[in-house]
Amino acid sequence: MQPTGDRGLAGRFAKWFMGMDGYSLAAFGLPLLVYLLTLAPTVYNLDSAELTTAAATAGITRATGYPLYLSLGFLWSHLPLGDVGYRMNLLSAVSAALTIGLCERILRRLGVRAAARLAALGLLAFSKFFWAEALIAEVYTFQTALMAGMILLALRWSERPTPARLGLLGLGVGLGLSHHLATLLLLPGLTFFIFGSHPRKAMAWKSVLFAALGGAAGLSFYLYLPLRALAAPAFNYAGGYDELGIFHPANLTSLSGLWWLVTGQSFAPLMFAFLPGVVWQEFLSFCAQLVGVFFAVGIGPGILGVGFLLKRQWKVAGMLLLMLLGHLAFYLDYQVLDKNLMFLPVYLLWALWLGVGYEVILSWFDADLQTEAKPTPRLSRWILPGTMAAICLFALAWNWPLVDLSHDTSTRQRGEDILAAAGEHALIFGYWDTVPIIQYLQLVEGKRPDVQAINRFMISPENLVKLINREISARPIYINSLPAGLPPGIELIQKGALYQLRIPD
Repeated sequence: MQPTGDRGLAGRFAKWFMGMDGYSLAAFGLPLLVYLLTLAPTVYNLDSAELTTAAATAGITRATGYPLYLSLGFLWSHLPLGDVGYRMNLLSAVSAALTIGLCERILRRLGVRAAARLAALGLLAFSKFFWAEALIAEVYTFQTALMAGMILLALRWSERPTPARLGLLGLGVGLGLSHHLATLLLLPGLTFFIFGSHPRKAMAWKSVLFAALGGAAGLSFYLYLPLRALAAPAFNYAGGYDELGIFHPANLTSLSGLWWLVTGQSFAPLMFAFLPGVVWQEFLSFCAQLVGVFFAVGIGPGILGVGFLLKRQWKVAGMLLLMLLGHLAFYLDYQVLDKNLMFLPVYLLWALWLGVGYEVILSWFDADLQTEAKPTPRLSRWILPGTMAAICLFALAWNWPLVDLSHDTSTRQRGEDILAAAGEHALIFGYWDTVPIIQYLQLVEGKRPDVQAINRFMISPENLVKLINREISARPIYINSLPAGLPPGIELIQKGALYQLRIPD
């Protein structure tokens, strides 16, 4: 019996919104519920505090700029929920849940049944690194949501290759690039798939025009950076301090300055920095990490999924493999400490292969059951799907205490303690664990505007010493550790989380 009246309208609306049925709602809603229960309740540390402050104040963050994230984050930060830190954490949670929901739609298009889809994506949703990034203000789950959207748009275009659908894919690519230039690593795979599926329709003038217009619309978010630079925002991490403590912003209104920021030139020495032998060790470390993320049981079915797609849907397989190789080629040779978080796109790809592999295993299991002469008990048909679900529940229970931040207010407390201990018109030096939270409390919540906080990443060691020598007799100076080059005799006195520099009487 077909629903009528308001119920029918609600049903049609749900079908229009991502074609959502119960499985789609579960793929999005269940992870979101878990993320909400474990979400950090206020501003978090390190990059998270920097991104939160930049978004809330319409400021500028360091490379690679993230103009789309900051534009959306400025609007999101005004939601009437919790404090600003909580709101930006919530954006990551929604982005992570959206990633899982979009991946469910991708697997559905690849012919994967519901049990296999939800089991594979459950392992991704409740994996340690993906879950952890869903709980704080960060760029990574927003990146995976955009990535999943691009893959889904490519599959939709291949089913009906109209110029409008290619224009939507172009828009998705432009938005992805406006968030992070790492989206470039996806382009070889997308190009392979588009031209491998319908090359003539992809090259038709109308298709090219729509794709170009869509891409340009997405890339237009880069205008945020020069426009905000012209406004001289209170929070700006694109630039540096001189020996007088005066900030000199990079010229983001010039092409060279904008290129310097968005391509991450300040991190250029860390790119392709390893020798071949070290890269191999990094690869082995990544493989061990992948095994841990999918609790080992997801590795074999994932490999099976790769093989099945290569045999049955080689264009899709080629797209996903090129995306994987692009990310590995760049990030294995990237010398940063938090690199494990940058592999989230690879975990997404593996979850898709895992879903396909689960589908193959379930098909084999069904075939074996159907060959038996006697009717198969209903319980037997649920053994394998039940085992897959149990693995997801195990991942949920195992990782919950490892990632749960629902009671973590330590970052806010640290910042408040530092400001409470600081004297009037104090000068504070520190790194990511100190300065961004102070600036959040100052610029977002209006606390202690008399204090000046400088991130040591943004001032040269020489200028740091000159500035300390210049100001030490004029106002209180606090620092996380003693820099080299200071004249002898300066005392270092513990003041809570920092040290105060003083000239002996």
